[in-house]
Amino acid sequence: MASSITREFLQSLAEAEGLALFGVVELGREPDFERYTEWLDASMHAGMEYMAHNQDKREHPTRLLPGATRALIFGMPYYLGDTPDDREAGPLIAQYARLPDYHKHLKRKLKAIQHALEDRNPEIACRVAVDTLPLLERALAARGTLGFIGKNTLFIHPTLGSFYLLGEILSNLDIPPDTKETVTPSRRSKTLGGCGSCKLCQEACPTGALDTAYRLDARKCLSYWTIEHRGPIPKSFWHGVGKYIFGCDICQLVCPYNEAIPAVSTEQVRLGKTVDLYQVATMDQETYVTLFGGTPMTRAKKVGLQRNALIAMFVHNDSRLAQALEQLQGTEDPGIRETIQEIERS
Repeated sequence: MASSITREFLQSLAEAEGLALFGVVELGREPDFERYTEWLDASMHAGMEYMAHNQDKREHPTRLLPGATRALIFGMPYYLGDTPDDREAGPLIAQYARLPDYHKHLKRKLKAIQHALEDRNPEIACRVAVDTLPLLERALAARGTLGFIGKNTLFIHPTLGSFYLLGEILSNLDIPPDTKETVTPSRRSKTLGGCGSCKLCQEACPTGALDTAYRLDARKCLSYWTIEHRGPIPKSFWHGVGKYIFGCDICQLVCPYNEAIPAVSTEQVRLGKTVDLYQVATMDQETYVTLFGGTPMTRAKKVGLQRNALIAMFVHNDSRLAQALEQLQGTEDPGIRETIQEIERS
């Protein structure tokens, strides 16, 4: 249906919304589903139990929208200009988290595209997804014309890099899907790409989460511990928190495919590369909302950010640590309590 809607029209809509990546993928049974279930069976999703839910829809994404035949893949760039040298200046904030919450921002863009499609043909069925549906979105994106999943498990475009936030529109559009091009083994090929023998991301990962190529062990991942995990962080990962207080960009910063990509406009940037650790460790609810409201940082919750800040203060021998510990005595949060106890034992 909707033969009046061409790829060129879709591309123009994406460009009008500032989305640099665009692809069309045929929906059907997900070819990478077995790999995903093997990853789950190995408990590499750590405490993220939601990733094991709705498996029927992950395997058959057409069940998310009856009649859907295509996934329109979009990517919103977020590279802010960090370099590999910045990782030594920590503790940093992952670049995507310095911007307004991408769930809302990217969803507005995709909704605008959806409305433009529906205006052209009211019979179109669409459903927008921005990290909100059980989709293996990187696997979908990698089936586009160009791009592949790297050894850091991220989607990499050979000329545009990997600093993209992905979103999708599931649809019943009758439009030819992308024809996948062969990926070459040369890690520095800027035409088709591929990791080849490159292991820079694996070698640079501060916690060994990428010890096996093309597989991320969330039980070792700094982003998992600083964002998703509730409660205390094992001390073996504290050195990593000293590098990133929220998330981690290291495996992307060292990737050759990100060497020459342009930075996005800083007009929307909400936060700097790092924060005042003492302020974060001792903040009240009002300060938390003022500093981080409307950004992805709220995913870690107030107590999670306080826990992370205390650990980073300890790692960096911050002279204000004793004062922060004194202010947090009597806290009811077990994660902060156990972090304080571990610091006092050290």
